[in-house]
Amino acid sequence: MASLGSFRAQPLGTVLTGLVPVQIREYRPGINFSVCGLMLICSLLLGGGTRGGFLSDVILQLIAIPALLISVLSLIDSPIWRTQTSKDIYRVLGFCCVVALIPLIYLVPLPPWIWDNVLRREELAKIFDLLGNKTPWMPISVSPRATWLSLLSLLPPMAIFILAIQLSYKERRGLSLIIVAVGVVSTFVGLTQVAEGPSSLLRFFTITNKTEAVGFFANRNHFAALLYAVLIFAAVWAIDVSSKIGSLRDLKSFETVTIVALTAIFIIFIVVIAGEAMARSRAGLALTMIALLAVFALAFMDGRNASRVKATKLLLGAIFLAFILSMQFALYRILERFATDPLEDARIIFAHKTIAAAKAFMPFGSGSGTFVPVYQMFEGPSDAIANTYANHAHNDILELWLETGVLGPILLCLFVIWLGFTSMQLWRPPPAEMSAFDCTLGRAATVIIVLLLAHSFVDYPMRTEAIMAVFTACCAFLIKPVTGAEAGVKFTASLERYLAQRKGPLKTRRTVLVSRPASDSSATPTRGWETVPPRYQTGRRWGTDIEWPKEWQNPDGQSEASPTALTPDEDPEH
Repeated sequence: MASLGSFRAQPLGTVLTGLVPVQIREYRPGINFSVCGLMLICSLLLGGGTRGGFLSDVILQLIAIPALLISVLSLIDSPIWRTQTSKDIYRVLGFCCVVALIPLIYLVPLPPWIWDNVLRREELAKIFDLLGNKTPWMPISVSPRATWLSLLSLLPPMAIFILAIQLSYKERRGLSLIIVAVGVVSTFVGLTQVAEGPSSLLRFFTITNKTEAVGFFANRNHFAALLYAVLIFAAVWAIDVSSKIGSLRDLKSFETVTIVALTAIFIIFIVVIAGEAMARSRAGLALTMIALLAVFALAFMDGRNASRVKATKLLLGAIFLAFILSMQFALYRILERFATDPLEDARIIFAHKTIAAAKAFMPFGSGSGTFVPVYQMFEGPSDAIANTYANHAHNDILELWLETGVLGPILLCLFVIWLGFTSMQLWRPPPAEMSAFDCTLGRAATVIIVLLLAHSFVDYPMRTEAIMAVFTACCAFLIKPVTGAEAGVKFTASLERYLAQRKGPLKTRRTVLVSRPASDSSATPTRGWETVPPRYQTGRRWGTDIEWPKEWQNPDGQSEASPTALTPDEDPEH
């Protein structure tokens, strides 16, 4: 199979270059960014379900298969393996492999003596005794089908992560814009849902919060998680815009692009905060308050041209205006939501039963995705809630402990340690290879990761493909691009020759065509022209270091001269 190195460097949409502004024409995304952006959009649109097996999840996972293959092949073709930073990539990819191997390990069939002596599943083994059958070989997972669905759910975030770590800093900015854009669209959908009522056709899931804004999600809490992530990414762009403007009093010095950007940022803040209020997620509202404080911290830490004062004023004005416009419509709904006593919530019952189940299935757990059948084994009649069932523990940390035993918490601790060291490096002065904007984007990613982890203590946002896609993209923002900040990738010879024959000379390299006399027996009978790649040498004319045939050097008895060179415009085949 041909290498994907040259595909990464090829621009997309060249036919439409004349229809877009110059700033966009100068930035031509490669295949890595295009596939990663497509996967991110599909995840945010289709991955809002709260359990595996939905048709939208199946479609998303099918799309993720070619994306994952492209990401792996592209990474193999990357020159990172010949640099000093390959050690960091080894650790990151090793961690990803361990995460993917855990569900596979839980699906390996084991002999009965391991079930009886090691796993201590006597209660499950008694079922076969009652049926008069011998205990067969069975995996660790008590529900292999659920574990398979859990394994398949890793395909989209894995593809996004492996693709994102290969993107340049400029391309990562584009990913943040994609998250902001889809989040704003999702917010408009959520506000329309509230306006149309419980019977709105824009509610895409049957089991959902009928009276709240949920956007493309099934649960308001997960919709709220997306919105505070969008709010932080939008603040990063607001800080960047504020660093490029002059005095706030001198409005005449504002360029049209700056005015449009400021207007868009104000609208995004208003829409997102209004959507957060209409979602009425208690955890979402609390974490949004923390996110707003983090936004001011990002503005204060950004020291571009003393822009911290201007950025703080802009953000403060946008947030104040957003609160004034949204609270007058949603204040009563929010107060009504907080009027419910949190102690009456079923989360406390879920937590107690999950802890009991986790202790019973120590040290290996019950298997990924097996919470529902395992919880029902420990749920008593007094714990049941009418017309409902516990689909998750509403505490992702406890659920991880139940399903993976000691393995999951150990991996989580290693991730938190890595996050801590990486965050300390980013919140210091930026390194030389990072611009101030990219450093602020990395700091924003650390804030989003921390907020999602905190949200996981009271809910399960990262059990959805959409939030997991945002989480993995933020993790990739913390890693130095594997190909360098703006480094390109060399073309492979085989694919270069193929593209030269099919589509002519590549735009990224100059092509010189050399004529052959008809008497040359080695010339190709059906083609009289040959593509010869140039050799650039300082201080020497091209072609002087090549041993040309004597007939070419002096074909008419004249003095030696360099071969006849034709430009592509003079070539009859062009």
